[in-house]
Amino acid sequence: MSNIIDAVYLTALVCGSPYFISKFLVNKRYRAGLKQRLGWVDIKKVKKKRIWIHCASVGEILTAKEFIKCLENEFNELDVVISANTSTGLSVAQKNFKDKDIFYFPLDLSWVVNRVLNIIQPDFIFLVELEIWPNFIMSAVRRRIPIALINARISGKSLKWYNMLNKISNNFLESLTKKENVFCARTKTDANRLIKLGIPETQIFTTGNMKFDNIVTGVPEYTMKQLQSLLEISDKDKILVCGSTHEGEEVILLRIYSQLLTKFNKLRLILVPRRIERIESIIKLIESHGFACIRKTSLDNGNKVGNQKYKTVVLVDTMGELLNIYSIADCVFVGKSLVPYGGQNIMEPAGLARPIIVGPHTFNFAEEVQLLKEANAIRIVHDESSLLKEIVFLLEHPEEAKEMGERAQAVVLKQRGASIRNLEILKEFLFKERIV
Repeated sequence: MSNIIDAVYLTALVCGSPYFISKFLVNKRYRAGLKQRLGWVDIKKVKKKRIWIHCASVGEILTAKEFIKCLENEFNELDVVISANTSTGLSVAQKNFKDKDIFYFPLDLSWVVNRVLNIIQPDFIFLVELEIWPNFIMSAVRRRIPIALINARISGKSLKWYNMLNKISNNFLESLTKKENVFCARTKTDANRLIKLGIPETQIFTTGNMKFDNIVTGVPEYTMKQLQSLLEISDKDKILVCGSTHEGEEVILLRIYSQLLTKFNKLRLILVPRRIERIESIIKLIESHGFACIRKTSLDNGNKVGNQKYKTVVLVDTMGELLNIYSIADCVFVGKSLVPYGGQNIMEPAGLARPIIVGPHTFNFAEEVQLLKEANAIRIVHDESSLLKEIVFLLEHPEEAKEMGERAQAVVLKQRGASIRNLEILKEFLFKERIV
């Protein structure tokens, strides 16, 4: 049955070859780690039991942080290796897990995954969120390697795809539902979808969302002061942070900033785009709207914002600084939500008790948005005019903005504990009699 899956993948590759070739040639992200993706992985051999934890990208890596910490506190005799699909995910994993073997996840072709499994020889495999790769699952099960899907989520769209896959390959469903496998779902909705996929209820446990366990609820005061000094922020300045912005959003935010400056003459705008490779085009956009632009790296190198700081947009062109930047905000807009791409992580500013605004497109974070919405801890806007209106309200009513942020932080604190609950499930149903 792996041959059928391989044929599906190769057919898709051939049909999409012009697209993939152009991406491969133009964008180095698509070339990163190609050798490892094709199965040439160099991992040290150990005598310990080994757990392979796979995370798709940055979000999943950060989600798994507290779980891995709990796991190693409980079982310090285990060897943990970590894989990711993306270059940014790999880089964040290397930063957070410096003592571990970290590598790109193999292409889901049978001969590739078999080669990597031969090299790594894991005793257990943990897949974070929605990393169900058919050939990988079937190859691991043939080797009798128990699999756990932790923080499991499955959308309605994904459910249709996997059900279709079941019709193509019976072996896929049989492998997925082996009694050794365990599924720790984030919500009852995810658990019900796993049941519809054909997984027995006895193997599914609803444990909550591990993301909440890793959310930072405070940035050191000296870190905030250093950042404010670097950005030349005075006590009277108001700070609007627009994080994880996507193409099509910056132009809206710049138009809004122009209007806001007529009402708030000490307002600063900090833009943090989702993808650094868009920096040059965003600079041109900023300048075309009559603003000056200064990069965060330029400030790091000793340059100054200048005399016209309220007409200068700070553009963050570094990785991993968004959390600290959120901490100094009076108002936060979380991007990829005014355009139909599903939103970005709203829980980072929530953990820091910041007032949050998002657009209407947050389907990738539906659970989190709903929790904040129920607590009256988020503002959801539908267009440019309503976004402007909400920003004005929050900046004009700082006490209400503060209370809104505190409600958001309370939501985060209430949801914690999933990492420990997942570990307890795995100890009972997966590790029992297998770890000595």
